[in-house]
Amino acid sequence: MKTIIATAGEEPAGIIESLKIYPCGKLILITDERGKKAAVPKILNATEILDIKTEIVTVNPYDIPSIIDTIKKKINEQDTPTILNVTGGRKTMALAATLAGMVAGEKVEDIIYVTEEEHKTVSLPRLLNPESLLTSEKRKILRIINDKTETSAEELQAEMNVKMQAIWKHLRELEQLGYITSCKSKPRKFKLTLSGQLLA
Repeated sequence: MKTIIATAGEEPAGIIESLKIYPCGKLILITDERGKKAAVPKILNATEILDIKTEIVTVNPYDIPSIIDTIKKKINEQDTPTILNVTGGRKTMALAATLAGMVAGEKVEDIIYVTEEEHKTVSLPRLLNPESLLTSEKRKILRIINDKTETSAEELQAEMNVKMQAIWKHLRELEQLGYITSCKSKPRKFKLTLSGQLLA
C-alpha cells in the first residue's frame, strides 16, 4: 500500500479525492493551525471510513526551509511508495512540498495536484535527482552542515577523515554552486543556503 503525504488547508476535497484515486494505507497531513480547524476534521472522517492510518504534522506555514525538512524526513521514513499531494494548504506549504518532492528522487512515486473543477490529478515534474547533481562527498558535506547548522572546514575534515585540500575544494565548489555560504569568522564557518537544504 502507498503512503500519501498531503498539504492540508481549508478545503479537504483535493485530499479526499486523492484517497479515492490512490488507495493508500497511510496519510500524512502537513498542516497549520488554520488547516487543523478547517479541513483536517473532514479528512479524518474520510480516513476513518476508508480505514487509513493518519498522522497530522503541524508546521509554521511561512517557514519554507522547515517545511521542506519536515517533508523530506517524512518521505525518508516511509517504506512504501509515496505520493505527494500539494493541492491543499497555503501556497508556501504547497511550494515547500513540491520542492521537497522534486529532490526526493525515486522515493516519491508522484507529485500531484488535484484540480478544483473536475477533481482530476495533474502530475508535477520531479526535476532534481541529488545523486546526479553532486558527488557522494559533496552530499555528505551538505548533510553534516545541515545536522550541525554551521561548521568549519576543520570539523568537516575530522568527521570525514579526508585531506584538508579536498575539503576546501568541495567547499569552494559548493559555495560557487550556491549551496553553502560562509562567514568570515575565525575559523571560517559554513552553513547551507535554501538550495543546499533541498539537497542535504
